[in-house]
Amino acid sequence: MNLTIDNHPVIARDGETVLECALRHRISIPHLCTHPNLPPFGACRMCLVEIDGLRGYPASCSTPAAEGMVVRTDTEALRELRRKILELILLEHPSACLICEKKDLCEKYRPHSIKAGRATGCHTCNNKEVCEVRVLSENLGVTRLPVPPKYRDLPLERSDPFMDRDLNLCILCGRCVRICKEHHGHATIDFVQRGGKTRIGEAFGRTLLEAGCRFCGSCIDVCPTGSLADRYAKWHGAPAASKDTTCNLCPAACAIEVQTNALGRAVMAKAVNGARPICALGRFAIPEFLNSPSRLLAPMARFGDALREIRWDEALALAAEKLRFCAGGAFAFVCDTQSSTLEDRHVFQRFTREVMESPNYIEIEPDERGVARATLPHGVRAALLTGDFLDEAERASLELLVVMDCHPSLASRNAAFVFPAAVCAEIEGTCVDGKGEHRRLVKACEPPGKARPDWRIVADLAKAMGAGGFAYESAAQIAAEAGLGAATLNSEPEESPAPALDPRKRRTHFRGRRIDSVVRGLRELPVVRETGETGDKRVFPVGHDKGDLRASAGKTSQSPVSLED
Repeated sequence: MNLTIDNHPVIARDGETVLECALRHRISIPHLCTHPNLPPFGACRMCLVEIDGLRGYPASCSTPAAEGMVVRTDTEALRELRRKILELILLEHPSACLICEKKDLCEKYRPHSIKAGRATGCHTCNNKEVCEVRVLSENLGVTRLPVPPKYRDLPLERSDPFMDRDLNLCILCGRCVRICKEHHGHATIDFVQRGGKTRIGEAFGRTLLEAGCRFCGSCIDVCPTGSLADRYAKWHGAPAASKDTTCNLCPAACAIEVQTNALGRAVMAKAVNGARPICALGRFAIPEFLNSPSRLLAPMARFGDALREIRWDEALALAAEKLRFCAGGAFAFVCDTQSSTLEDRHVFQRFTREVMESPNYIEIEPDERGVARATLPHGVRAALLTGDFLDEAERASLELLVVMDCHPSLASRNAAFVFPAAVCAEIEGTCVDGKGEHRRLVKACEPPGKARPDWRIVADLAKAMGAGGFAYESAAQIAAEAGLGAATLNSEPEESPAPALDPRKRRTHFRGRRIDSVVRGLRELPVVRETGETGDKRVFPVGHDKGDLRASAGKTSQSPVSLED
């Protein structure tokens, strides 16, 4: 279909609205209630346009494009109408900073928001740098309000895990309600009460947790103000950079966008494809998991009863000297298929078989909760682990234990050497999802301290032992050597992952350690697991099944493992 928008001839696609067509051709039309992942709504009236042959000012978000249309989006009448509409919207939104005559001077000397419990203006709003209302106010030249604004003085809601809600900032655009219905079939939240008392909330005054929220974070992603905020990310402002990568905390392997600050540290993660929700792990857990103060930051060696930080070259040399006396069947390498990339596992196998000359390369397939436990072959006296995969008796039977991990664990506390590992969005590589597809891991943020990728640690250890052929420079070089095929991001999933629709089905462990021991908000979400021989499903509060989960075993392979298994 051919039509004209602001004197520009454009071509519209079948089923496209005037707004969609305009935005696709980079013609800006102000809008608030509209979002790319939502169907037309026509509530805010900011996207009004003039169309020849049509009376009044139709909303472009809900007006289908038609052959021969002549559309005007930026006349003085439209600007004045939008300005009046926005002024009415701002009557119940903290707007002092938006219309302040000293705004420019304030911005010069106070460019970032100030941390405060309650937002009373842009200078205390966590969403200041990306607020859509703020952008519209500046573009339309709003400098006054027709009547004094009213502050609603609603209580701040901070009782739910992961998110804060300040409904005093809400403009009732309905995006959060609609995205919840769009993703889950029905909304956990909705418009409550009527008239001037209308707000967003849950039925019967329940919390999000009590109302069955899935904590996919989609409502936060579409909110145009600071009303809904990611509790961990809210004070970091606009990201300095972002990259798309894969979440490898579970087999769904969702494509996520990891946003980083100026230091290269992850501050927020969200779905690449906003049309599909992701689970609480992918949406909220990754930044907190990666930035936890408990992260292992430097290599450590045991001197007497204490682990002490030492330089990488010293740690590798000392570990290499100890391992030389444990070659052959006395050595075992244990990793899991969830946290270790295919490139990691290729290097691990080579190290075990070529350097240590041992048949004991053990890959564990975690169970449905991510729990991975291994049993060492008879005669093993030394082991190199990439996580907490052994029980206490087996750890105690070892003469030498070397651990590569990202957080302290029972294994690392008993190890002779501990090497800090980079994980998840801190590394490059290839992982395998639950359907057997190769998914690409992209380094989206910097690892903390002196942490290194697993493959690099093992390659450096092999070189310290005098082995050749381990001079790898990148994961891509290892992938080429291993003959790995192309890997892709799962950015167009056919369906939403099960944990996104029911957070009780999420994985609870990573590298043998409970994820909620680091990500505190997960402790409030219950889990579902099978019990007994009948496979019945029962719901347990987090922590109730701690002993059972740690004792359950995944599929363990103690024979030679190929990367295709």
